[in-house]
Parts: sequence; structure tokens; C-alpha cells
Amino acid sequence: MFNPKNDFQPTWQPRNQSIAHDDSFILVSRPGGDVLLPHGFTGDFPNITDPFSLPADWTPIQIGTLSGSPVFLISAPPDAPSPDGLEWSSPRPFMGGLESGRMEALCRASMLASWDYDHRFCGRCGTATLQDPAEAARCCPACGHRAYPRVSPAMIVRIVSDSQAGFDGPRILLAHNRRFSEKMYSCVAGFVESGENLERTVLREIEEEVGLTASSPRYITSQAWPFPHSLMLGFETFAHGTPVPDGDEITDAGWFSPDSMPQIPPHGTIARVLIDGWLETVV
Repeated sequence: MFNPKNDFQPTWQPRNQSIAHDDSFILVSRPGGDVLLPHGFTGDFPNITDPFSLPADWTPIQIGTLSGSPVFLISAPPDAPSPDGLEWSSPRPFMGGLESGRMEALCRASMLASWDYDHRFCGRCGTATLQDPAEAARCCPACGHRAYPRVSPAMIVRIVSDSQAGFDGPRILLAHNRRFSEKMYSCVAGFVESGENLERTVLREIEEEVGLTASSPRYITSQAWPFPHSLMLGFETFAHGTPVPDGDEITDAGWFSPDSMPQIPPHGTIARVLIDGWLETVV
């Protein structure tokens, strides 16, 4: 999933900068991750070509460059209505089709829109904050507290059968989370706790969610995930035994062979990268 040739470069320019480039990319987002799209949108990147039709108080921030062209975020309030000819939508349906660089730009825009709104007031003294012109930070003029965009690390792990599993071929462990659609199965995942390293998180989540003891995990890849501000870190580990779902988050789990796979997450997700990577080695 990591692409060293990523064409997106994060930058930061102060608010109220004018959009002066015809080749600029304009991403309009609001807290929670929704993006603004033209009615009937069928493309793969929610670029708004006419930002001057938007409300004047939705001011732009340059958040990066994509293939050398400026990328602007226009951050809207959470309850903002959609202007004529446009509609709010979750980016999930088309994220899987985005090229490298565009995915990162969209994730950054979504994450910064939520952060910018959530930190309008100082979490320490309650004073209205100001946006720093030099870096992505909101500053309190009263007590000096600075709030930076939050990135919440989470792990996701590909669990494959080890030599003690007793199967007649390779297997991968997939689980059904209560929040998934009825037939969807995916890799075990979970957030890092305070004071915990990633490897311990992997082993703890496996034990808590499916009741198995796994071997030391190996890091594979990562992906930004803007719902609302996660960084997913992908691992692989080996285990054996009968999975026991926790009954809270996980309602079912099992070992699957390459020719008996359930419905799995869509392309563009790190879960799919991990699963497809396993399938490529065993089929």
C-alpha cells in the first residue's frame, strides 16, 4: 500500500488565502468526513470546480500540493446545507478507486475539517482559539495552549494458520464485526491504548476479540483512514485454535481457505490489501 512515488505533498498556508490557480484542487469537507459533490457525481475525486459559488464564510486553507498543483480545503460547519447543484456525501463509496496521492489528499482534507471545527475553543481554558499561520495548529491567545490535528493509531492484523493448526492447507482468520453489513468479514483491528506499543496492541486485540494467542507480529503497511482521524497500521501474525468471538464487537469468526472466502472489504482499504496479499501467496 505504501507508494514512495505519492504525488501528494502536505503543506500549510494560512486561512483567507485566495484560490488563484485555475489548476487548483478544491475539496470541501465538514466535521465527520462528509465531502461536497456535484449532483450525479460519477468521478473518483470530489474536486469542486466553482468554489466562488460557496458561502463566503467557508474560507480556504491550502493543505498540500497534488502533482504540483495546490490543494485547498474549504471547511464547512457540521450542519451546513448543501448549495444548489451540490450534495453532501460520505467519501467511502469512491475511496477505493482513488489513485495514490488523491487518497492522501482526501484523507488530509477530511481529518483537518474535523480538527479545525473541534478545536475552535481552548480545551484548557475555553477561550476562542486562533489558527496559526505557519503550521497546522490552533492557538489559545489567553493561556498559550496549542491544539494540533489528532492522529489516532490503530492496528489491523492478518492472522494466518501456523503449523500446529492441523488444516489440510493455508487458512486466514476473518471476523464479523457487529457494525459490518450482514455478510462482511474482515481482519481483527483495534485502537492502541495509552502507554501501549503496537505489537502488544496486536496480541491483546486478538486475545480479546477472538480468544487466540498469536505469535510475534510482523509489520506490513499503513493507511490513513479519516473516520475521523485514524492511522491504520497493518500487521501479520500466526495462530491456531478455535476462535471464540467476544460477543460484543465480534459476533462470528472463523478460519477460511482461499476457495471458501466470505464477502470481504472493498478495494482501497488496508484490510483488503492484507487479505489480497495473503491470497496472492497461497493461490
